Amino acid sequence: MDEYIHTRRLATFMKMSDMGPGELNRAIEREVPRSLAYYDWDGKKVNARELLQSEGLAATNLIPTETVATVVEGANAVKCFRDAFITVQMPSAVYTHPYGATTSYAPVVAEGAEVPALTETISVATLTAKKVGTRPLITNEMVSDAKYNAIAEEIRYAGEQIENTINRDCLNNLIDNSRASYSTDSGGSGATPLLFIGTALGTLIGRGFRGTDIIFHPSMYGATLAAFSSLSTDKASRVTDAGGIGNLYGLRPHLCGIDDSADTYVWGWGTDNYCGCVLIDRAKAGVLGFREDIHVQQYPETIRDMQGMTVLCRFDSSSILATAAQFVQY
Repeated sequence: MDEYIHTRRLATFMKMSDMGPGELNRAIEREVPRSLAYYDWDGKKVNARELLQSEGLAATNLIPTETVATVVEGANAVKCFRDAFITVQMPSAVYTHPYGATTSYAPVVAEGAEVPALTETISVATLTAKKVGTRPLITNEMVSDAKYNAIAEEIRYAGEQIENTINRDCLNNLIDNSRASYSTDSGGSGATPLLFIGTALGTLIGRGFRGTDIIFHPSMYGATLAAFSSLSTDKASRVTDAGGIGNLYGLRPHLCGIDDSADTYVWGWGTDNYCGCVLIDRAKAGVLGFREDIHVQQYPETIRDMQGMTVLCRFDSSSILATAAQFVQY
């Protein structure tokens, strides 16, 4: 995958906005792939080269399109809980997410007897959409001095900031609701993270849940990678060659490098009692709802317009069952 491709394209199109006809044509041949296509203002798919050569940059929607794509690219770079939690579209500003019991057993029924109706109280997690927003830091000097790469990066950072806020909200809910009662202590040394992750998974399964995902603090992720370097197994070789863990004990790994603002414990590793990772049952641990996903409020058509653009999101998250998460603490 080509990293930050939309950030670079946005910077390229901004540079083109200052070019004369001859220089623009040379830049199109050099910078724009022949297969690159966009949807125009009418929703029709058009070739980017042909569009630029026939209409000129100012008449196209290439800068607005790449601006939005760059914001999303920044969000995707730090994406965590929108993959780890149940994610729903909120039909209104207040949404109640229903969930049922953890586990139960079917009764033994005599031959010919009627099967009794089971009763269950459906509980709900209530989400109330909250708005978060940011403005990319684009100064007059950056525009005047044509610092297009820096402007594109600031727009990407805006997407990262929104996604970081989403991740922090989800993590705070898990820490405040599950950490106190559901944690596996590694004894203040953290020397054998693989051992304690396995212990935590067994504890979670023992409560009737199915471990599906593991969210790592980067420091514990690094410690887990280091633990593989001392092993002589096929899995260890794949980890050290690829530089990533992949599924671990059947758990999908996620990285969450935010600074939490939970009321109780600290997200981190290397200090006694810090929370280094959390194992969850995705179906029961938490829910993340979007009333409006990450978006640009006003599409900038020129570079000057970017100074007033805002990036917004309306969302909420909630822990569902505290017992569906198991932390590993240092």
